[in-house]
Amino acid sequence: MSINRTLLAAFHSVANAGSFTAAAQEKNVTQSTLSVQVGLLEKTYGCRLFLRRGRYIELTETGRELYNLTRQQFEAELEAEALLSGKTGGPTGHLRIGAASSVLATGYLKQFLKTFPQSTVALELSNSQQVIRDIVDGNLDVGIIAFPIADPRIDKIALLEEDLNILIGPGHEWAARGEINLSALADQTLILRERGSRTRQLIEDHLGGLKISPHRVIEINEWAAVRDLVEANVGVSIVPRSEAGDVPDTCRLRIQDVQFHITQFLIYRRDRKALATLKAFLGIVSESRKASGDRLSDPV
Repeated sequence: MSINRTLLAAFHSVANAGSFTAAAQEKNVTQSTLSVQVGLLEKTYGCRLFLRRGRYIELTETGRELYNLTRQQFEAELEAEALLSGKTGGPTGHLRIGAASSVLATGYLKQFLKTFPQSTVALELSNSQQVIRDIVDGNLDVGIIAFPIADPRIDKIALLEEDLNILIGPGHEWAARGEINLSALADQTLILRERGSRTRQLIEDHLGGLKISPHRVIEINEWAAVRDLVEANVGVSIVPRSEAGDVPDTCRLRIQDVQFHITQFLIYRRDRKALATLKAFLGIVSESRKASGDRLSDPV
């Protein structure tokens, strides 16, 4: 009896996503559709593949063995597609990328589109936590985030390690000081990224540890808008060095009393690394790292 590939694919998507809900979102089908398909596969072969515990599922021993096989099968199919795409001059598909910042993302995308002009891309800017969720759910192919994520489903590559600086407007009294203590922020209006941002989390952790409460907090979900408000002397901010843009050195201050830095990571789902467009993008990143001596640095 030949196995039904549709039913097998339904099982694989649920096992890979970790839940029927996440798999349904990724495949853009209803949860009941996947439940019926997996149930039919179990009925056909007289076995249980998942233990259903309320909203949660767990693979049975047979389910784990089958998942090892389906993972090899579907990864082999992706590798075959990548091979054939390479024989026709490179990928021609669509790459979906999410990032907490456009600075690194656009640098890599420029080189990707230059090298593979037949491909298309979509860039979605969000905070690190949302990018992680979209990667896990299959809504994005690759992400650039600042969270040191540890998830067995996700591979990561460290791209850039950088300091955080205090950004001030041109008319601020601290201009040209060069450095300032974090405690000085207690009297300031502080302009921060939204919750879910890695920089927001680090800032709040450090301020909380020092028992510092800023005079006022303004929340903005885009770095460009943060810079605009700082330049207008609405308040001050703490930003990654790469996000300071072309502001004068006199308006970018080192933090004197706290070691403040973040690392930007490229992330993608391990089971998707054979996708032609993703594989090509990872090649661009790899070449960039080689060109910079494999140091954590900006794309060249």
